[in-house]
Amino acid sequence: MDIFSVILRILHIFGAVAWVGGAWMMFLFIEPTVHALGPDGGKFMNYMATARRYPLYISAAAVITLLAGILLFGMHWRAAWNSPGGLTFLIGGIIGIIAGALGGMIGATSGSMMKLGGKIAQQGKPPSAEQQTAMRALQSRLHSLTLWTALMTTVALLLMVIAPHV
Repeated sequence: MDIFSVILRILHIFGAVAWVGGAWMMFLFIEPTVHALGPDGGKFMNYMATARRYPLYISAAAVITLLAGILLFGMHWRAAWNSPGGLTFLIGGIIGIIAGALGGMIGATSGSMMKLGGKIAQQGKPPSAEQQTAMRALQSRLHSLTLWTALMTTVALLLMVIAPHV
């Protein structure tokens, strides 16, 4: 195995660990905490997004994972069609790409929430019924997208783990 493949595998594996772990951490711990904090939850999320740059790190882990995986597949694509293990890698990769698309939708939804939250904060009064409804809809969408991303990244990871043994 050449050094380029080794480096890509390391990037792919470590990126996946950060991405999958970050997705589950968001779903199991961060989202419930934000919800439990009520209005202060928005401040917490704003701090995580701006000062700690959590979305940037998770997005970078996802992109690194996907790009390294695509490059690895491109280098070894013939094996994908000639063995059960190769097909398992291929299916895992497709599921990973779908999870990446869902992650992009999370970013867009989070951006809409930040924008609405900023607008509510600037108006200097409690949110209107319409704003509350919009925020609840965005929170529900974010929750669903986060769950599906966590599940799909986990399935992709499991397929990648078992592929050499199929």
